[in-house]
Amino acid sequence: MKHKHLLLLWVILFCLQVKAQDSITAQDVKVNQQIWIDYNFKNRVDSTKILNTEIGFRKITPKVYNKFLAISTLSFPHKTQPEFLKLKNPLIESFELGLGTIFTDNYNADDNLEIRFIQGFKFTVPALIRHFDFKNYVRLEERFQTTFDGSGWTAGYRIRYRISTVLKWKKHLVEFTEGIYFPLSFEMFFNLKKSDSYNDLVRISPGIGYQLKNDWRFELYLIFNESKNTTETSNNSSEFILRIRVYSGQLKNKSKEKQLKQIPKSD
Repeated sequence: MKHKHLLLLWVILFCLQVKAQDSITAQDVKVNQQIWIDYNFKNRVDSTKILNTEIGFRKITPKVYNKFLAISTLSFPHKTQPEFLKLKNPLIESFELGLGTIFTDNYNADDNLEIRFIQGFKFTVPALIRHFDFKNYVRLEERFQTTFDGSGWTAGYRIRYRISTVLKWKKHLVEFTEGIYFPLSFEMFFNLKKSDSYNDLVRISPGIGYQLKNDWRFELYLIFNESKNTTETSNNSSEFILRIRVYSGQLKNKSKEKQLKQIPKSD
């Protein structure tokens, strides 16, 4: 009899465990918390072109997935402009071409692999508010996803528009505050053809950054992101994200050229 009781208890615990696991997959993750960590560095391709690379890790709570990503974007500076505009700097700053790989390790579903192609350009709108420079980034993304269940590849297409600015700390209370700045951005996603999963809608990213004298930078963001299809059963979800970004102060393969001094904007 004792063994039967132990067997019954084991069966109950097993069922509860399976039910708990299934609940993570089946639940609507309408509100969730995430942490994003990424490392960013630059490589000089030639005298004008720069290759920007981001390597990152993302985790969601409740335990739905872990995400690993590597995205590189080749930047082509644009130095010409129509003479009638009479602007000090070119209206279009650069053209961008990129390629990314995103692997999603799902807890209770098949893993997902995404190959992403990127084409875009960055431009500046003449300042309407004194001391504020607003940077704009428009890009098209082709997203090809597959799950490891033999179902093949699916394609999705979207346009992203981001406007951002950086508030620099003017008055230094102590020497440490000299490198403080405040990056702010707002981004919209227009899904021309939705992907099977992870279709973002709106992202608001206020943050604080600190730049060392050797040009290494550290940024901390508290982000609100509205998304679709976070899981197989989730439609819309509101995501609260803590993002930590680290930027290398060294320009790889610089060939005795000066380091880049401008602050790169978040992707």
